[in-house]
Amino acid sequence: MSTPAGWYDDGSGRQRWWDGVQWTDQYAPGSDAGTGGASPMATPYVSAQYAAPRYAAPQYAAPGYGPALTPVAPRQPPTLGFVGLGLAALGTALACTPILVTFVLGALVLIAAFVVSLVAVFRKNTAKWPSIVGICLSIIGGIVGAVVFTVVLLVTLTTAIIESVPSAFPPSAVSEEPSTDTGVGRPSPEEIGRGVQTIFHDRGDTSQDGDPEFFPCMGQFFYDSDLSDRALQTLAEASDVTGPERERAEELTRAGTIACGKQQ
Repeated sequence: MSTPAGWYDDGSGRQRWWDGVQWTDQYAPGSDAGTGGASPMATPYVSAQYAAPRYAAPQYAAPGYGPALTPVAPRQPPTLGFVGLGLAALGTALACTPILVTFVLGALVLIAAFVVSLVAVFRKNTAKWPSIVGICLSIIGGIVGAVVFTVVLLVTLTTAIIESVPSAFPPSAVSEEPSTDTGVGRPSPEEIGRGVQTIFHDRGDTSQDGDPEFFPCMGQFFYDSDLSDRALQTLAEASDVTGPERERAEELTRAGTIACGKQQ
């Protein structure tokens, strides 16, 4: 760095003007060779008549010698905040499961999430939103999980109490031989026999008309079978049985024909 312009001792004992690059022919009035002075690198002449305020030392202070600046630390990723947020989400899912084991495990995870998120909030040079969301989620998850578990527990206990209380009304008597049909009585063998005779005639089969005992026998055969009352009522009305009992009625017809008369 070059010496600023000013009055300096040129080595001969006189004050000579230095223009910042080289010596000039100007000498300070009143200076003589017997007076010692500083070199151009020394302190400038401070005469009130010739010293200019703009050459004061503070004006030429090098910028590099100013007060030191405090370095700013780089911004760190919010890793701890994301860990707390993840724990809060996991704890909420576990706490909302209405099982005692998962609820207790979820509550412990939520407590850990709250602590981790709280620590992450006070870390410097990191984003704060993951830790703040983790704190809020851990609190809300704990409340929701407690409500869900309490409701499920109350419902379960109430159901168990209701089922344990004996009924005030005795069970209705059950018939030892339940009927397969309700509201339809079992027709008599004579009615069934007449209906079967009509069905045979409708089919064009009159080969059994010569045997007066054939159709009464068929009526008794069907009456003693496992056909339902509704199916027997259909036969008594001279109609073919339909539905799931149709095949069984056909088998009984063939068996009854063999049992009650001669084969066709």
